[in-house]
Formats: sequence, C-alpha cells, structure tokens
Amino acid sequence: MNGNSAEERIAHIQARAQAQRLAAQLAMLEAREQLAPLRTAAVVIGTAARALSPAGAAGGAAGRLMRFSVGHPWVSSAVAAGVLRVVKGRLIALLLAAAAGAAVWWLRRPTLETPAGQEPVE
Repeated sequence: MNGNSAEERIAHIQARAQAQRLAAQLAMLEAREQLAPLRTAAVVIGTAARALSPAGAAGGAAGRLMRFSVGHPWVSSAVAAGVLRVVKGRLIALLLAAAAGAAVWWLRRPTLETPAGQEPVE
C-alpha cells in the first residue's frame, strides 16, 4: 500500500465524516425550527391546563371565569365579539387606562420584606 494513497484515503474519510456531521447539525436545526410552533402550543396548553386545574394558580373569580369560558365557548365568543366592538374605537384610551392601572398596582403592591422596626403599610 502506497503511503500517499493511504493518507489521501484518510483525508477523504475525515472530510466525509465532517460533511456528515455538518449535515446532521443542519438537519437538527431545521427540525428544531419546524417544531418551535408546536413547542409553543404545548407550553400554552400546559399553562392553561395548570391554571384550570382544581389546584391551579388561577383561583377565585379569574379561574371560575376561565373555566366558564372554556365550558361555554359560544357565550365567551359572543362576549369577546361584543367587547371588541366596544373597544374598536377606544383602543388607545383603554390601553392608557390599563397602563395606568398596572402602574398603580405596581406601586401599591404588597412587599414581602419590611424594614426592621417598621410595621407593614396597609
């Protein structure tokens, strides 16, 4: 066996292996890109399932409202259409009101830590 031909064969095999690795990485990236919407949908469904479960985080009125809207989609779609009709002309005003409400909530939220020697503000 000639020394040059063996080195050429080794280089050829290494180049082919590198090309196969790159092709596999590209295939994995394409598969990940194609599965991204499915992954997002799974996360949203999982979050909704946890929120609507009896021991979920969405307790109280919000949880009851979500469970009702899932159980009665015709009612919730009619209400959503009515709300959209009302909101259509006043979107900026409602967004400003929501932003102001969020700012007030953020400023008035209860804090977990209170400085030593002070009582919590109510």
